[in-house]
Amino acid sequence: MGMTKFVLKRPITAILAVLCLLVFGLSSVFSSKLELTPEMNFPMLLVTTTYVGASPEDINDLVTKPIEESVGTLSGVKNIQSSSQQNISIVYMEYNYGTDMNKAYNDLKKKMDSLDLPKEVEKPSIMEFNINDMPSMTLSIKDPSQNNLYNYVNDKIVPEFEKITSVASVNISGGQEGYVRVNLIPEKMKQYHLNMDSISQAIKAADFTYPAGKTEVGKRELSVSTGVDVKTVEALKKVPIVASQGKTIYMEDIADISETNQKQTAIGRYNGDDTITISLSKQQKNSAVDVSRAVKKTIDSLQKDYPNLQVVIVDDNSDQITTALSSVKDTMIAAVIISMIIIFLFFGDIKASLIVGTSIPVSILVSLIMMAGMGFSLNVITMSSIVLGVGMMVDNSIVVLESCFRSQKGTGFREYMSAALEGTGIVMQSVLGGTLTTCVVFIPLAF
Repeated sequence: MGMTKFVLKRPITAILAVLCLLVFGLSSVFSSKLELTPEMNFPMLLVTTTYVGASPEDINDLVTKPIEESVGTLSGVKNIQSSSQQNISIVYMEYNYGTDMNKAYNDLKKKMDSLDLPKEVEKPSIMEFNINDMPSMTLSIKDPSQNNLYNYVNDKIVPEFEKITSVASVNISGGQEGYVRVNLIPEKMKQYHLNMDSISQAIKAADFTYPAGKTEVGKRELSVSTGVDVKTVEALKKVPIVASQGKTIYMEDIADISETNQKQTAIGRYNGDDTITISLSKQQKNSAVDVSRAVKKTIDSLQKDYPNLQVVIVDDNSDQITTALSSVKDTMIAAVIISMIIIFLFFGDIKASLIVGTSIPVSILVSLIMMAGMGFSLNVITMSSIVLGVGMMVDNSIVVLESCFRSQKGTGFREYMSAALEGTGIVMQSVLGGTLTTCVVFIPLAF
C-alpha cells in the first residue's frame, strides 16, 4: 500500500528507478555465467584397485572385502557398493549430503595407505565424481603435411590452447609420440674408454642457454640470451665428445642415432582418418560459453598460421547451453505476450494488458540483479524458476487489476489514483499471503 502511494505521488522517481533497474539488470545478464545446470558436487568416491592375473573370486576375497571392512568405519558413509572383476576391484562409496568431501577424501586416502594388501596388488586409486571436471570441448586435429602428428600437436597446437585463461587443462590422446633413440655401440665405447655418465654429460653440455646481456629497443630494455638447441637427429650426431688422450669424436662415431615412436596407447580417429583428439576443461570460475568463444578464436588464428591444419569441433557444451537457455527465453517472452493478450480479451482495456506487460520485465530484471549479487549462474533451473515466477505474477496482476476496476468510480486522473489505492489495499493481504504460501512450499523442495 505504501509503495503504491509512493509511485502515484512520485512518478518521475518511479520512472528513474525503472531505468536503473533496466541498466543494472542488463549488466547482470551480460556478466552472469551461462551454464546448462548449476554446479553440483556428488558425495561419492570411487576406489579402484588392480591385481593383475587374479580371478574375480580372489579379487573379492583378497582386495574388495578388506577395502569394504576398512572404509566401513569412516564417518559420513551412507552406502557402499562393490564390483569384483578379473584383475580389478571397484568400490563405490556414497556419503551423506553435506559431508565435507575434501576431508572425506583425505580420510579415505589415509585408510588406503595403511591397508594391508598382497604385495602384487597395485596401490588403490581414489577418484571423485565431479561433473565440473568433464571436458567443455573436444577437438579432432589433422594435418596431412606433418610426419609425426602427435609431436606437432603437442609442441605447436596444445601450448596455444593452454594460453587461454578460461581453460584449466588440455588433454591429448591418439597418435604416437616421436623421440630420438640413441643406441650406444659397446665396442666403440670400450675402444674410446667412455661410459654412460660421460655421454650423458656431453649431451647436456651441448644443449645449453646462457644470458648474453641486454639491449634497448625504443624505450624498452630487453634481455638477450644465446645458446645451442639440440633437438634433431643431425644435430645430435654432431655433438662432440672428448675421448681418452684428449681426442675429440662425435656421437655418430659411438652410437646409432635414429628417430622412432613410442608405443601407441590410444587411437584417435574421426570420419575414418587418424587424428589427434584434444579435450579442454574449463576453469571453475568461467563458463563453457567463455571457453568456446576463446577456443574458436584460437582455432581461427592457428589455421591462418598453419594452412594445412584441419580442426573439427567434435563436442561443444556451449551449444547445448545456448540452445537450452534460448528455449527458456523464448518461452518466457511467449508467456508475457500471451498473458497480455488474454488480459486484454477479458478486461477489454489495452491499459490493463500494458500494465502487466511492463511490470513483468521489471520484476524479471530485479530477479536477475539479485541472482547476480548472490553468485547464481543463468542455467536451465534458474531460468525455469523465473518462468514460474512470471506465471505467479500474472495471477497476482489479474487479481489486483480486477479489484482496481471494481473500485473505479470515474474516468479522471484522481479517480484512477483513488481506484488504484483502494483496489490494491483490498487485495494486498490476500496477494501477499498467497505468494508467501507458494514460496514456503517451493523453498523446501529446492533443498
